[in-house]
Amino acid sequence: MIDQPLSFFANFGQYERILSATMVTFSMLGMGATLTVRDFANTLAAWRGLAVGLIAQLILVPIWAGLTMFAISLFPEGFGGLSMAGAIGIATGIALIAAMPGGSLSNLLTFIGNGNVALSVSLTAITTLICLFATPIVLAALVNVQVPGEFSIDKLQIMLDIGLFLIVPLLVGMVIRRLTHSKQQIRFTKVMVRASLAMLALIIIGSLGAGRLQFGPYGWLGPAIVAVFGLGALLLTRLCAFACGMVERDALAIVIEVVVKNGLLALLVVTSMFPNEMLSGGEGQEINGQAVTHQAFNPIIAARDGCIFVVLFFSGFALIAGSSASLRGRKRRGRQVEAPFP
Repeated sequence: MIDQPLSFFANFGQYERILSATMVTFSMLGMGATLTVRDFANTLAAWRGLAVGLIAQLILVPIWAGLTMFAISLFPEGFGGLSMAGAIGIATGIALIAAMPGGSLSNLLTFIGNGNVALSVSLTAITTLICLFATPIVLAALVNVQVPGEFSIDKLQIMLDIGLFLIVPLLVGMVIRRLTHSKQQIRFTKVMVRASLAMLALIIIGSLGAGRLQFGPYGWLGPAIVAVFGLGALLLTRLCAFACGMVERDALAIVIEVVVKNGLLALLVVTSMFPNEMLSGGEGQEINGQAVTHQAFNPIIAARDGCIFVVLFFSGFALIAGSSASLRGRKRRGRQVEAPFP
């Protein structure tokens, strides 16, 4: 009995991709069951807010991520407890987060904050479709310059994964919504969400048991950098909304959409970026003229572990920041009605 969980941890690399793909599939089936074709059509009426959201999501945040990654390279090794491996991991993880679309949780937080829910849903749906092409491009632009050695992003594999495990389940969920009544839709969505959370719990437990989540290489500086990146993305989006004259409800929806990323998709993309064959085949290769062993510093493994750390840490940060913005928007509801975003 004891050998079974130990075997799971020892061979977690073999299960990680299956768990991640199943988790994202369940999540997108549940999300699809809350959407209709009309939700996509609503983007035509809200084209201005959609344009601002896409600019923030696809241009401002990746640029801010690139600047943050450059700033990381300026810190001397060991400063703030951030090792070389930790720096590579944090930078790669930030690039991954910057390439992700918004998550379905943003719709709920927008509703709680009395934001423009229709705009939030439209942004989530459209950015989810766009990420089929945008995510591989952003990742390739940011990550390939960060990880030393023979490493490159398999853009085709990432596109296939997003199409198969994100877009297809989303469309299937929409079909299920059309063929069922409201109570069945709610029950189906709850089951899918709970199933995806169960898969997430298994991934976290497996990562901890397999030694993937190690906090030592990041010190206090690593989490601080991730938090500063998140706050910067939030402020840049606020400024963009202000400059474009967005009303309060639209601005709130855009801010929450940009900050609350699809962490489940990010965990799946990690398995596409760093397939088990690449990690197991790292031993014996040469990086910067030195042979790599699993006991020695391996930048590819450091990047993979850093991605997992950043995704989980940023998801917690985004939940707090998004909830805070939502609650502030709720308090303003009685004071400001369709006023320019402050």
